[in-house]
Amino acid sequence: MLSTQYQEKLSSLHVDRSSGHPKPHKVCLLLAIVDLIEDRRLSENFIKLTPALKEAFTKHFESLRKANDANKILTPFWHLRREGFWHFKVLPGNREAFSALVEAGSPSSESALFSLVEYAYLDPVLFAELQSPEARQQARTLLLSNLEDLSVQFHRWLLAMGKSEKTAKNYVGAIKGSLSNWAAAAHISDQNLIAIQSPAAIKDISDGLANYEVFRERDSRGKRMYSAALNAYKDFLADLCQMGISEDIESIITDPQLDQTQKAAMVNTRIGQGKFRDNLIQYWQGCAVTRYKQYDLLMASHIKPWRASSNEERLSHYNGILLIPNLDKAFDKGYITFDNKGDIQISDFIETPQTLGITGLLKIQFDNAHKDYLDYHRKKVFKAHQSSQS
Repeated sequence: MLSTQYQEKLSSLHVDRSSGHPKPHKVCLLLAIVDLIEDRRLSENFIKLTPALKEAFTKHFESLRKANDANKILTPFWHLRREGFWHFKVLPGNREAFSALVEAGSPSSESALFSLVEYAYLDPVLFAELQSPEARQQARTLLLSNLEDLSVQFHRWLLAMGKSEKTAKNYVGAIKGSLSNWAAAAHISDQNLIAIQSPAAIKDISDGLANYEVFRERDSRGKRMYSAALNAYKDFLADLCQMGISEDIESIITDPQLDQTQKAAMVNTRIGQGKFRDNLIQYWQGCAVTRYKQYDLLMASHIKPWRASSNEERLSHYNGILLIPNLDKAFDKGYITFDNKGDIQISDFIETPQTLGITGLLKIQFDNAHKDYLDYHRKKVFKAHQSSQS
């Protein structure tokens, strides 16, 4: 867990609200740093504007930005020093010039800043605390709380998941309106649900509403649209927080039946890195569907989900598939799967799949050793019919 002082600091960042909404830049940079720590790509407390950091920042920024926000990582990298836990290692002989830069307001470019400093770093105690998966998950939730209303980001996420504009608006409206009102009337939550940023909290509210007569009646009449909206919002928050990966890594680290070598291999496998990823690249030789070969853009995922797999299955490359990001997300969420001939099956849960480049012509070629894993995915993960939604 994070200590109290850092819980308070991470949940009360001084974010720019001059455009009428909280700018996400500081939140995105800190989320990116948490990601790199988790992925073992930031093992020492020396933070530089590396390609890996910029890529992680952009991933979060594209998810959390609003219309007029500009993708400028230098801005939060500089202004985080005002938060009290972010510092710069000033190069020898440059203290006076650095002080002048502080007085001037901000550096004009990366080169201007790094002519004076070597790197940025967090409070050593905070960096040490962030080595814990539990603390990283807590940090993500606290950081997102700085952005308050996530309706714009939720709307954008729904469109990216293949929902139509109409469905996205209906889901956002349901979360902000009817569902929030019912949760308050049932004494489940007095907060507007769009302001809640914990997937676990949304699940608890969803469970509570399942026993509320008004919700049950309206949800049934609306063909379970309200349940779908709640499930989608929970998945959206889990995506932002990467909650599932954090919990799985924590379970690996605390597993007394695994030695340190096994734990390292399992953690790397869970985040799609290490030998597991290398084996998938060697086997598939590119995206399993499109054959696209720029490997740094491909996602290494399990066919039979991690939590349903044995340790042996988790490490087997036959339980793995290499896909471009849009297909990986659709496969992971159960919106697509593949039959015994390798032909794609598309769920009717995904609206306008062609927007994501998903058509009925897509297919994979696989080994007999993949069949049991694909069969599990079809039966347990694939969302086959709208009527089965819960």
